[in-house]
Amino acid sequence: MKNLVVIGAGGFGREVAGLLWDCFNPREYHFKGFLASESANMADHGLDIPVLDDPEVYQPDSEDRFILAIGNIEVRRCVVEALKSKRGEFVSLIHPTATIFESATLGEGSVVYPHATISNGASIKDFVHLSLYASVGHDGQVGTYSLLSPYATVNGFGVLESDVFVGTHATIGPGTRVGKQSVISANTAVLRNVPSCRMVFGSPERHLPRLDLF
Repeated sequence: MKNLVVIGAGGFGREVAGLLWDCFNPREYHFKGFLASESANMADHGLDIPVLDDPEVYQPDSEDRFILAIGNIEVRRCVVEALKSKRGEFVSLIHPTATIFESATLGEGSVVYPHATISNGASIKDFVHLSLYASVGHDGQVGTYSLLSPYATVNGFGVLESDVFVGTHATIGPGTRVGKQSVISANTAVLRNVPSCRMVFGSPERHLPRLDLF
């Protein structure tokens, strides 16, 4: 039997924990616990599941299968690299109510929430998260570690490069490219290409450098 280990014990991690048995067969998988950098009492949230260790120091067991459930883009990359350097294996969590076209491709460690849509010809790279009702249109591309919040939309031929955060109800216009490490604020409509490392907000959209990266 394989062990499911959820990386992250905050709200995101608890959401993933609540979806596990919609997506995995309990005859084949056991929920071993959470990994988190800070101690957390999961009983406070009605969960009798342990926090095993900090994800950057945890030593994977050969039967462990990891699911990434951290929202911070930079932390997502760090913990995945730490576990993969110790031969950690990741699995994707795909909710059965999500719509994924046969011609779409999904990378390693994808997390796709209920009612998300990935349309025909779309390409989802490794460790991408699509939250509730998020969608990627036909021929769209989403780069590694990127995250789409609830109801976020990448329209047809739109491109998110790696490490992009898209806020709730934000829209990436058809054929529009968003550069790596950019942040798209909630309710923003992005109709122009966005360079790397930008914060985009408002309507009409405004682009500013991400000062936290420099």
